[in-house]
Amino acid sequence: MRRRARRARAGGPVRTTGLLASGAALAVLTACGGTALGDDTYVLHYTTYSNPTSDQSRTAQRWAEEVEGLTDGGVTVRLHYSESLVGADESAQATLDGRADVAQVGSIYAASDLSMFTVIELPFETDNPEVQMTAIERLYEENEVYREDFDRQGVRLLFPLPLGSAAIGLQDEVTGLDDLRGRSIRAGGLTSDVMLAAGANPIGMTANDIYESMSRGVVDGYTSLALANLPTFGLSRTTPYLLDPGIGAYSSSIVVINEELFQSMPEEYREALTEASAQGISNGLEEMDALGEIACQEMVENGTEFLSLPEEEVAVWKEEAGVAERWVARYEERGYDARSVLDDYRRIIAEETPVSDYADPLVACTEGERE
Repeated sequence: MRRRARRARAGGPVRTTGLLASGAALAVLTACGGTALGDDTYVLHYTTYSNPTSDQSRTAQRWAEEVEGLTDGGVTVRLHYSESLVGADESAQATLDGRADVAQVGSIYAASDLSMFTVIELPFETDNPEVQMTAIERLYEENEVYREDFDRQGVRLLFPLPLGSAAIGLQDEVTGLDDLRGRSIRAGGLTSDVMLAAGANPIGMTANDIYESMSRGVVDGYTSLALANLPTFGLSRTTPYLLDPGIGAYSSSIVVINEELFQSMPEEYREALTEASAQGISNGLEEMDALGEIACQEMVENGTEFLSLPEEEVAVWKEEAGVAERWVARYEERGYDARSVLDDYRRIIAEETPVSDYADPLVACTEGERE
């Protein structure tokens, strides 16, 4: 059973109570757990695999500040960056067993814990991250199959974080889809399936390894990254060609909180968490835009050539890849009504697209360079 918030006398030391463990595991377990100082002051431990300067962490920092302000200091959030608390693939589980209270959960790591959330990784569905994130929130409210995974894991969705549209960074120029054939491209998640359909050789590696692998010729390029990610990994100054392949929004992550902990908090604190989370999408887009602009400027200064595939080639690629149908088949074999989730995802995209004028940083940068 998950530990409830720890209690301590106001002004006194925090009394730690934890699950029985040994060694380093005990040190981690006694570090978290929705610490309550006195009767109505909480410290929430937030785990993320992002570094402190990423747009996703900056968004979380703004959320934490808003929570503290709305609660007059009654709730503070301690952010643990770069997997310093738990690994990225353990984030959802960590909020259940008490190693963390709030977590960033990436879709690429969520296949076993939040399977239906991975619908948002499907390529060629939308090139608008605002629409994608709105769909993440609306599916949580409107689709029972999607919501059941969260309830089963004992977590509540607070807000989504953007990643942007998939870019392909390359050492050599491409003029069409056939030019990707035979090339070794770093990729992850469902984007790997798309690269296979194009005849490329997807290579799994962490983003931190891309720079060295490119410089040594281990890979010919990379994807499963968006424009705003590139400065973080030293790629905005070292990528000769950047291709918009038309894949669009390819992944995202979400911020979740342990449901039991959330429900145990005073109503005014729950309302504050909800109010701050309502700004998550707009804050996330602002932070992604800021880093995307930096990346664009650095790439322009270093002579990067911006490319894009013809729309007719993208349409053929989507049909040949068939990723969406395979996603449905995979999860229906596991007992999910995945078709209903995909149908609702596409319905929401169709409803939200006309009311959003947001332009992804990759699209804005590519089009800006052509003008």
